[in-house]
Amino acid sequence: MYEEASNSNLLMLLNTAVYPFLVAAVITLLGKFSRHLSLLGLAAGFLVALSLIHSGLNLPPSKALDFLTISVLLGLLISYFRQAKIGFKARNSITFVALFVSFYCLLNPVLKHQGQLLSFAWAAISALLVLFVFGLQKHTSDVKNSHAAMTSLAIIAGTTAPVVSIGGSLLIGQLLGGFAASVVGFVLIQKFIVKQSSLPGLLLGSFILSGLLAQAHILADLPLWTMLIAYFALLTNILSNLLIKEDGSVWSTVLSIIPQTVISVAIAGLSLWSIWPESSLY
Repeated sequence: MYEEASNSNLLMLLNTAVYPFLVAAVITLLGKFSRHLSLLGLAAGFLVALSLIHSGLNLPPSKALDFLTISVLLGLLISYFRQAKIGFKARNSITFVALFVSFYCLLNPVLKHQGQLLSFAWAAISALLVLFVFGLQKHTSDVKNSHAAMTSLAIIAGTTAPVVSIGGSLLIGQLLGGFAASVVGFVLIQKFIVKQSSLPGLLLGSFILSGLLAQAHILADLPLWTMLIAYFALLTNILSNLLIKEDGSVWSTVLSIIPQTVISVAIAGLSLWSIWPESSLY
């Protein structure tokens, strides 16, 4: 019995952390040949986690979690599109539409029973919130402090994962862990080997992270405030970017993400305390 549990834990660790990290890191290395290819590492890392963790993955999508593949593809497409020389309004309008479609696909399989209007409202409000926070992060970040901005997504995903796992859905919790591992693999290669900005991955990461947190609320019925304050902890990183500018050194990067880490851990602790089962887990 103990051997089976140990094997199960090892498999969960491999699927949630090791494989997504390795795939993201290896494919991000393509950025050495073309900076546009590095984004594929982040996308591939999470898609590997999704296929390993969500064993019932259907293509074409049919269930809510299946549509995470659409979120990844849309995020990847719009991330490349935003690098083209187009106007500010056109760029943000198209990004909003893509986010709207992403959220609608992720949430409608559950919300459609309450009417399409609710699905549209959720998708529109969620898209606006993500676009707003992404805009702030993008505005307060530059090439030098891009790695801290991207790392903040991994911090939030990593600290929120146990809350979601215990409070509502082990599956979504594992996916948050897989996403965090993919981001870490992407950022480490971008910073130390490819030596390029991580900012191009910020929008793709926002597509995935915000989608997972929205599903944690709708599918797993976690409190809305828990998911919102977890995501808005990104504002801490924005303030850090304004006060502590990276100079390219490892120390400055670590220093800039300390406030984000402390606040995210505190939020996770408060959230765990509020949703912890009254009876023993055992």
